[in-house]
Amino acid sequence: MSETVRDLGALRALREVGRQGSIAAAAAVLGASQQAVSARMRSLERAMDITLLARNPAGSHLTEQGRLVVGWAEDVLDAADRLEAGLRSIRSGVSHRLAIAASQTIAEHLVPHWLVELRAAEQSAGYPPTVVELTVGNSTGVIELVRDSRAGLGFIETPHLPADLVTTPLRDDEMLVVAAPGHPWARRRNPLPLAEIAATPLVMREAGSGTRDTLTDHLAAQDPPLRPRVAMELGTSAAVRSAIAAGVGPGVLSRLAVRDDLVLGRLVAIEIEGPPLTRQLTVVWRADHDPLSPEAVRLLATAGRPEPQGRRPGRGPAG
Repeated sequence: MSETVRDLGALRALREVGRQGSIAAAAAVLGASQQAVSARMRSLERAMDITLLARNPAGSHLTEQGRLVVGWAEDVLDAADRLEAGLRSIRSGVSHRLAIAASQTIAEHLVPHWLVELRAAEQSAGYPPTVVELTVGNSTGVIELVRDSRAGLGFIETPHLPADLVTTPLRDDEMLVVAAPGHPWARRRNPLPLAEIAATPLVMREAGSGTRDTLTDHLAAQDPPLRPRVAMELGTSAAVRSAIAAGVGPGVLSRLAVRDDLVLGRLVAIEIEGPPLTRQLTVVWRADHDPLSPEAVRLLATAGRPEPQGRRPGRGPAG
C-alpha cells in the first residue's frame, strides 16, 4: 500500500471538504484549524499528482478526479473507523466517555435529541457507544468548565464569546418576549416598543446567563441605549417561565424554552418593534484539544454541521 493511500486522515479531510463545500467549514467539523486542513489538501494533491479541489473565493469543491477518489475511499475509511473504534474498545474494556457542558436552554431542549441521534449513528456505524457526561450551567459557567478541561466541549448561548477558546457557531436561536395571558401586553394590537420593554420590570435569569446577556446587549445597542429592569432574578429557565405564567411580570426567553407553554396557552408571545431578537448558539473547546476526539467530532456532526468559519483563539472581539 502506498504512503498516499495510508494517509487516511487526509482522505477523511478531503471527503469532508466535499461534503461542506469549503475548507473552513470542513475544518470546523473536523475540529482542526483551517490552515492545517488546507496544508493537508495541498500535500495530498502533490502525493497523488492530481488536482482534487477546485478553489475559488466562494469555497472549494471536488474536481471530477476528487469525486472519484472520495468514492473509492469511502469503504476504506468506514472500515478503518470501525477497526480503530473496536481496538480502542478492546484496550479500554469500557465504552468511550465524552464530558460536555451546556447552558440551560441547550441542555434541556437540544442535547437530549442529539444524544439519541448520536447513539443511533454509532450503532449503525458499528462504533462502541459513547457515554456522554453532561454538566448544565449558565454560559459563563460552561466557558469556565471548558477552560479548566472539565469539559471537552461547551455549548453556550451568550453573545460574549471567549477569545481564548476555539468558537464555532451552531445555529441561530430566536428570543421571544412572553407574558401571562392576563398581562396587558397580551392584549396589544401593535408591536411593543423596545423602550417600553426596558421600562417594565422583567423576570430575568441571573447575571452570566446567555439569555440575559442577549437582551441586555440588544437594548444597549439602541439609540439612546436602554437597560432592562429586573422584577425577579431566577437561576433556571423553568423558574423564569413559571414566574411569568404566575403573573410576576413579563420576560424574554428562547422560543425553544417556551414553545410548549405557547401551545398550551400558559404564555403569550408579544410582537416587538423592529427585527426579531435572535442570538447565536455556539460550541467552544480548548485549542490544545484540537483536533477533537472522534467522539466529539461525531457529537458535533449530530448536533448539526457547524456553519463555516470557526473562530480561532485571539481573533475577533473578546467577550
